[in-house]
Amino acid sequence: MNLELVDQSIEYVFLNEKYGATGSKSRIFRGVKKDATTAGLVNFGKALAALQGDDLDDATLVQKQLLPMTDTQN
Repeated sequence: MNLELVDQSIEYVFLNEKYGATGSKSRIFRGVKKDATTAGLVNFGKALAALQGDDLDDATLVQKQLLPMTDTQN
């Protein structure tokens, strides 16, 4: 099956005591370029965490792919 990538976003989870009982805060950035690298996304998350005075706990890439609409009847 050949899928077409139509959109992707990245979710970062930051840790800091200032975020209350859980100590974590999630931020989602939409419109991640299709050619973005893993290293680039991780480095961006680390830089953002440093600017906020947080620790980067996790990063999740979310992809939306278009499913082909082919005739499946035999």
